[in-house]
Amino acid sequence: MSAWPRFKFYGTPHIFFQAARDILGGRIHKGDDVARLEAEIARLTGRRHAIATPQARVGLYLILKALLARSERRKVVLSPYTIYDVVNMVVCAGGVPVFADVDARTGNLDPDQVATLADGDVAAVLVTHLHGIVADLGRLAIICEDADIPLLEDAAQAFGGRWQGRPAGGVGHAAMFSLGRAKNINCFYGGMVVTDDDALADAIRAEMADWPDLATPFLVKRIVHCAVIALAVSRAVFPWATRHIFRALAIRGERKGAALFSTERAPVLRRQLPPEWRRRLTAMQARMALDQLRRAEADQIHRVRLARLYQDGLADLPQVGLPGSLPGAEDIFMPFSIQVADRLACQEHLLNAGLDVVVQHIGNCADYPVFAPFHRDCPQARQVAKSVLLLPTYPRYPEAEARRIVRAIRDFFKAPPES
Repeated sequence: MSAWPRFKFYGTPHIFFQAARDILGGRIHKGDDVARLEAEIARLTGRRHAIATPQARVGLYLILKALLARSERRKVVLSPYTIYDVVNMVVCAGGVPVFADVDARTGNLDPDQVATLADGDVAAVLVTHLHGIVADLGRLAIICEDADIPLLEDAAQAFGGRWQGRPAGGVGHAAMFSLGRAKNINCFYGGMVVTDDDALADAIRAEMADWPDLATPFLVKRIVHCAVIALAVSRAVFPWATRHIFRALAIRGERKGAALFSTERAPVLRRQLPPEWRRRLTAMQARMALDQLRRAEADQIHRVRLARLYQDGLADLPQVGLPGSLPGAEDIFMPFSIQVADRLACQEHLLNAGLDVVVQHIGNCADYPVFAPFHRDCPQARQVAKSVLLLPTYPRYPEAEARRIVRAIRDFFKAPPES
């Protein structure tokens, strides 16, 4: 049966064997592998410092807390089209979020909007490389340099991307990556901060110095949870059971479909970093990440190949908005995002054709009631948040399935087959 899921965890099934071996062998916290991983990420990004963190968002908190401690400025300019805890990390670090609207094609921060907000009260500009589409670092770097504002990169979804030959995360003053379960380097839970700023790196390391490792029960619970999901989207189960559940949930409405498994269902305003987030990456997780780094380039080649199939097959459809790659950018397409006015109808059409896709569940944080104190009107972010549909690009997703998705989208709009 031809039925492939919308996503799969990177590194499976090997990471589960690794985890079982280390848990049973009592090796979760043993070894110097965190230092090895930090050294390798520093090398790959061309940075002097790489610092492992328990999550990418905690890495952002640590960066901002250190930068704000040495500045009287408090504003942090960022995109509202992001997970809500990115905004919360600004608040927890003592900053004031200032939302800047996004580019309509990419969903990334619009440099023109940033330029209007870059005043003497801005402590940092945070740019997100959403869906692995590298933002306009050239223009943003000039704006920030002219205003003497640190440019920070949220590269959680962009490990392996490049800007004019430089790695994503290697251009701004500092950056953070995610090593979470949905990323292309997956150790279930984790992040990484990179920077050339010696004082910033020292401050982050000092802040984390007395934090304990992620606890064994927490990691075991996380791994078991991921194993259940991995089984549900496996070729042994998905075609016969899970795909029917996904389809039934999705066609009953966006809240029950796209958001059912999402951590974005109920945004909250945090003013303090949760104590349980003050943890450190374990040696076991670092070994997993190091192992996956060896496959990162091959996985990226596959994603780019699928992205080109989608791009070429849908380019002539005015009803479909495609992500706009910038000159000099090498995007990694995690996943391939398109914009469709009635994305729920389009998703239902694809699901009925046996093609599993999902609408993007993150929204426009500038409109969330919990962030009312920081509200700014961001019409482009509002529109993009209503329109994005995500197409699969993960390793081993067949090119034939990508072509089927293209044909089904064209059929939805009653367009003739692409030439």
